Amino acid sequence: MASVKVFLAKNKQLKNGEYPVWIRIIIDRKTKYSSLGISTKLEWWDENKCIPNKKNPNKFELETLISKKIAEVKKAIMESEIENKSYSADEIIATTKKSKNKITVLKFYDEVIERFKKANKIGNAAVYRDSRKALFKFRKGKDLFFHELDPGMLNKLEEYLLGNDVSENSISVYIRTLRSLYNKAIIEGYVKKDCYPFDVYKISKLDTKTKKRAITKDLMQRIIDLKIDEDTNEWHSKNYFLFSYYNMGMNISDIAILKNANIENGRLKFKRMKTGKEYNIKLLKPAIEILNYYLEHQLSKYIFPILNDKVHINQNQIHNRIKKVTKQINSGLKVIAKSCDIDVKLTTYVARHSWATILKKSGVSTSVISEAMKHDTEKTTQIYLDSFENDIIDDANEKILG
Repeated sequence: MASVKVFLAKNKQLKNGEYPVWIRIIIDRKTKYSSLGISTKLEWWDENKCIPNKKNPNKFELETLISKKIAEVKKAIMESEIENKSYSADEIIATTKKSKNKITVLKFYDEVIERFKKANKIGNAAVYRDSRKALFKFRKGKDLFFHELDPGMLNKLEEYLLGNDVSENSISVYIRTLRSLYNKAIIEGYVKKDCYPFDVYKISKLDTKTKKRAITKDLMQRIIDLKIDEDTNEWHSKNYFLFSYYNMGMNISDIAILKNANIENGRLKFKRMKTGKEYNIKLLKPAIEILNYYLEHQLSKYIFPILNDKVHINQNQIHNRIKKVTKQINSGLKVIAKSCDIDVKLTTYVARHSWATILKKSGVSTSVISEAMKHDTEKTTQIYLDSFENDIIDDANEKILG
């Protein structure tokens, strides 16, 4: 009878203050211990479940590696039993401790993307897929090992992307994702940390400042006043855009998954898909008018006709559908911008940016709506918003109507 368990070796603190994760194998009452080559802080470990806890910044990667190692050990035990071979804890450890096969960068991209898909993290999978595509084109399909990815190659990748008119903001996302992949490869033992190229190559030099995306209150009023034939793409695009604007720049992904249960006593309560942050917004009169139309014409459990619960069932289908509809909305907004003589590129994101800018120009304190809404960081803004009662936020939001 064999027993396999992972635990945190609390009696072997490392120089960095972390503790190593070990695996214990008991076979025929004989015990063998082996380090998994990974470590974590004590406060980032769930002692009862023997896994990284929710606070652990590398929770997903560490859990994947632990599960993989346990599976390897159990497979070695099972194969020995099937072949009716005698085996010991030492032999099982030796079998699974063979030098790790090298993995190439593009293949590791594929592996991580597949993990995200299985975990229903479709958005993450899409970000890694786009980053992989950029590297694949740069390398003309030729794969490479992680130790070959040096600062010189990263500079050449950057130059290649700039030469192909890729924005610095997009380049930053692609290379930050590549850096994240490299960090995962270090955690999983595919490359040594002393090969790390991102201590020399700096992503921060790229200009990621968002170009002007806000419009004035007068221009927003032009959109509000614009008459459009009902049930056309432009008409729905206008509704989605304004509904976002009236609700603190609500993301289209969050609008798409709204259900009747999200409306409660004249308030809109939802959890943002991207951050998991909970929102509680007083519905303004024009937002209620938009809602009422779609509630009267509701075709599925979702309020807005972006998703259909009978068609868009899994996370991949939902993600792809929202991405497709967002393109349609932006196409409609382009027509609307032309009709309203607006020279800013009108997209769904402009609603969010405009909401913050218009409130600021209306005299709302920067402690309520901070400069961080310019997308340097969203977290700081949310910290400020969380410190106020709902009625203060409600009063601020109503200023976009005045």
